[in-house]
Amino acid sequence: MRTPNLIAIVLAVMLCFSWLGIVFYPSHEDFMRSNPYWNGLKDFSRRTHADMVTSLGKVEPDTERVFITIPYLRYNDNDLQKVADFVQGGGTLLVMDDYGYGSQVLKALGLGITFDGKPMLDPYLCYKNERLPIVTDLAPDMLNAGVKSLILNHATALTVTGPVQILARSSDSAYIDQNENSSWDEGEPRGPFVVAAKAALGQGTVIAVADPSVLINSMVDRADNEAFVAKLIAIAGENPKIYVDTAHLPKKPLDHAKDFWETAKERMSNPYGLVLLIGGILALTVAPFWRKGDRVGRE
Repeated sequence: MRTPNLIAIVLAVMLCFSWLGIVFYPSHEDFMRSNPYWNGLKDFSRRTHADMVTSLGKVEPDTERVFITIPYLRYNDNDLQKVADFVQGGGTLLVMDDYGYGSQVLKALGLGITFDGKPMLDPYLCYKNERLPIVTDLAPDMLNAGVKSLILNHATALTVTGPVQILARSSDSAYIDQNENSSWDEGEPRGPFVVAAKAALGQGTVIAVADPSVLINSMVDRADNEAFVAKLIAIAGENPKIYVDTAHLPKKPLDHAKDFWETAKERMSNPYGLVLLIGGILALTVAPFWRKGDRVGRE
């Protein structure tokens, strides 16, 4: 076997295994759809058929669309404008944050809601430990939907200064651990704290939740977390289209590769992309025979 042919075969095998790894190897990063572990969104995305988007340009305003963002990376001005257009045009925006850039998004929208950004602990009304506070003070429409309690995971609190509807509050025993020493100190705020609130903006709705972890695999089935999220999503209608923003989440190379593959599949789903793909495969398939024919002709 000639050396060029051997190199081509080795490269083809390497590409094949790389592709298999990208497609089938799960992510370990927080809030990724392909992550089946405790911190992923595989269960949530499977149950809701949510679309994970890497570009906000794909999300157009619509009264039956929900855009969920977990802003662990800062937004640029262009993306903030797209979010504002989405809400003003009738969409439902769900901002779920604890220690990220959720306040940047809410301030850009001109809402009187911000995320505190420090841990909210509850040593008395909690699940296993104080970093898993239980919330039972819920709005009447939540109670009517069967949402009796929530279990949060390393949550923060909301600071509300504008006209909003309070959806959920912590207990009186909760406190903000400002110096993060895991104990209450004189001067640190005591509960109850707002942990979920809703505000109208233009033709749309903005909902802020002080803990994105209610979506992850290990928490979505705790208490009434799933029913709580379902009630929030139902604000946009019975069967809304759900988008989850992954553009503002930290990613590893594997996650970027998976994004690239999803984009490639989307482009190949249209006729022009399919023709290019088939043409490329045919070219690679018959290329060795062309070379062989050229050698025979020369000989």
